[in-house]
Amino acid sequence: MKKIISFVLAAAMSLSTLPVLADWNNDEDIMSLLSELNIMVGDDDGNLRLDDNVSRAEFAKIAVASSSYKDTVATGLKVSPFKDVTYTHWSAPYIKAAVSAGIAEGYVDSTFRPDNTVSYEEALTMVLKVLGYTTQDFGDSWPYGQMGLANSLEITKNVNAEQGEALTRRQVARLIYNTLDTKIKDNQSKLITSVFDSKVIEGVTIIASHNEDSSLGIDKIYTTAGTFEFDGNFNSDYVGRKGDIVVKNDEDFVSFTPRDQQVEEYTVSNVIGSDIILDGDMYNINSNTTTYYKSQALTYENAAMQAEKGDTFKLFKNSNGSVDYAMLVAKDSETGTDSFDKYVIYSLLSDAVICYKNGSFEQIDITDGTTCYKDKNKSTYGAVKNEMAMGDILYVKMDGSNVDYVSYEKGNMEGPVKVTNSNWIANFDTNGSTTVMRSGNKVDASEIQLNDIIYYCKDLNMVLAYTDKVTGVYEKASPTKDSPTSVTISGKEYSVESVDAFNALSSSGTFKYGDTVTLLLGRNGEVAGVVGGSDSTSSHTTVGFVTETGKKDFTNPDNTVYSSYYAKVVTPDGTVNEYATSSDCSSLKCAVVNVSFTNGKASLSRAKGYDSVSGKFNSEKNKFGDYTLADDVKILDTAGTASDDLAMYTRIYPQRLDGVTIKSSSVLYYSKNKAGEIDELILKDITGDAYKYGVITAVDSTTHTYTIDIDGTQNTYATAFSTNVKGPHRFSMNQTGIESMRQLSSYPSNITSLTRTEAKINNQTYLLSDKVIVYHKTDVNKYLKITLDDAINGNYKLTAYYDKAQTLGGRIRIIIAQ
Repeated sequence: MKKIISFVLAAAMSLSTLPVLADWNNDEDIMSLLSELNIMVGDDDGNLRLDDNVSRAEFAKIAVASSSYKDTVATGLKVSPFKDVTYTHWSAPYIKAAVSAGIAEGYVDSTFRPDNTVSYEEALTMVLKVLGYTTQDFGDSWPYGQMGLANSLEITKNVNAEQGEALTRRQVARLIYNTLDTKIKDNQSKLITSVFDSKVIEGVTIIASHNEDSSLGIDKIYTTAGTFEFDGNFNSDYVGRKGDIVVKNDEDFVSFTPRDQQVEEYTVSNVIGSDIILDGDMYNINSNTTTYYKSQALTYENAAMQAEKGDTFKLFKNSNGSVDYAMLVAKDSETGTDSFDKYVIYSLLSDAVICYKNGSFEQIDITDGTTCYKDKNKSTYGAVKNEMAMGDILYVKMDGSNVDYVSYEKGNMEGPVKVTNSNWIANFDTNGSTTVMRSGNKVDASEIQLNDIIYYCKDLNMVLAYTDKVTGVYEKASPTKDSPTSVTISGKEYSVESVDAFNALSSSGTFKYGDTVTLLLGRNGEVAGVVGGSDSTSSHTTVGFVTETGKKDFTNPDNTVYSSYYAKVVTPDGTVNEYATSSDCSSLKCAVVNVSFTNGKASLSRAKGYDSVSGKFNSEKNKFGDYTLADDVKILDTAGTASDDLAMYTRIYPQRLDGVTIKSSSVLYYSKNKAGEIDELILKDITGDAYKYGVITAVDSTTHTYTIDIDGTQNTYATAFSTNVKGPHRFSMNQTGIESMRQLSSYPSNITSLTRTEAKINNQTYLLSDKVIVYHKTDVNKYLKITLDDAINGNYKLTAYYDKAQTLGGRIRIIIAQ
């Protein structure tokens, strides 16, 4: 091996992003590109058959596949396009498309002669028409006008054919390749860019694949022009090479043609200071020579700091023998695509990830300290996991049964898109096996509704529809209304996610401060769409429970202040909406109302009476009395009936009401879906879950002050109540203190058996509230909150306190341990 005694630092590389196709001489490279663009492919056995002749029918198909009409081919024809091309002939749809597009013509005898070989001049005429040229551009001198124009456009370059010659697949491939590299008539874009959204970037060096840098995804390559994704196999011999790369949609790798380079490969024998010993020899390498290591561009001097014995060191020289750059490849790259598993993130748990792979879900247990690569930077899973979302990609390397390390990258999530019509699915490249999820439930595509916000995850092949909405008064845009990145609606700030929402809420949009608007929230709780308050739901009138009314001041963009009445209404799904109202609605507080709109202002009216409904809940059969509940039924339990009462509410689920008998007088509102199932239900004080529960620890009857402990927090309040009873109570708490309170009842006997969900007393089983509070009573007036596990495992005498009978919706609220 010749010893290298000097190196010349290559000039800084500049990348041309012009869509200019390289002058490729390798037929296989050309066919690779045409196959990737779905223009010409090999036979079923993968043979290119480059020396076979091409028929007129085959060339018509190739010409259409190269043109802007490639998506107009209609299969299932019922009419024959020519008398010698029946509608059952394989080529009939392509010939029909070619003729309709003006690319091909038949003969005067109404035949097409599909099996005849295509001649040189016939092929030139068709590709010129693909580029937009017509008979007027050719003149009347057939075929010399066509051949002259094709020669001037350099479409015939390296085709090596003559007039009248039958073309082979090799010549056709070169002809189509040249055509792709030609500008469309009266257009500055070349055919490959205009039709296939592809371009060629010249002088690109492929720096790394996953094999050289484990932080890259298995289907990613890192180059001097950026990171690209490939589909299928990638030739690892390309790594380190400089050449011309074809990319599609600015992100997908299509093909690569390496330039002529001299590549010299060495093994690192040792590292001494800033010098790398190569195959036992020390070479005089300029310390500033660009040296690629993993996905980094270093100097040779810095690369020496990374090199270890056994690594591979490559030198890349240009045609005149000068060194362009070098590459260091670690001997033990944390790689090997066979050692990595690719997963799509579906859901995140505290110390695990639910992932999707090959049609099934798996749980991967990952600790926060696990090494995690992101954007080629080494970090930990704990530092990165908050950035992860459904549809993102996780590469996992196992060490036996444990996770060794992971690599994370953002997934291919399309959207958000606001549903405005029934043809919403046309926005995405879905197929018959695409799963549609709406609010976490698997549904049919027909169940997607207007104003749903949808995304499409290609890796999951799943459409995700989100239905969360919030209605309120538009108060502020930040940083300005001209350019809002977030908006304040009824005192709460929301980030703006989509262009659609940005336009609607900006100065040029339809909404102004003080308007009642409905925000359509996407998968991260950000604003993905906006509609007027009256459009908050697509299926029926907005109905809810009024929790607050009043009047407040609003500030216009010009800083003028105006006052407006408002009302807060909670819908059966637990969402609180605030509306600017046209009048004072204080008399409707604690009432169930219909909400309608006029000129952006809400009008509230008491909800109409409905047929009475009553009966016993059976969550297993999904029934309420004689009625069936919808799978996604929304139930709101409320407390407060008069306009001067404290309005309280809680969202509950059918399981919470299992076995509870409800009278019709306790049903304030219900609605049915198209299937006749109850889909919304508002109840009057059935569960008691809207209240607070705690203990009174001290009473001063003179000043009417009470010290109470709620969930371990003690406060003293002055009230108008008069009681000397201490211990467990139920409370209604307003912003300043106690609105009302009621003593809880105790079971006469102690708890004999306790679990996390139930207590056994005198051989009877009673359910615990999911928010049961346990106090250790250490003295007459001293209560110390302890955990439920402490009570289960400790040696205590346990007394249970409840609010009402279990069959009426009651639960054990407090347990006293002594």
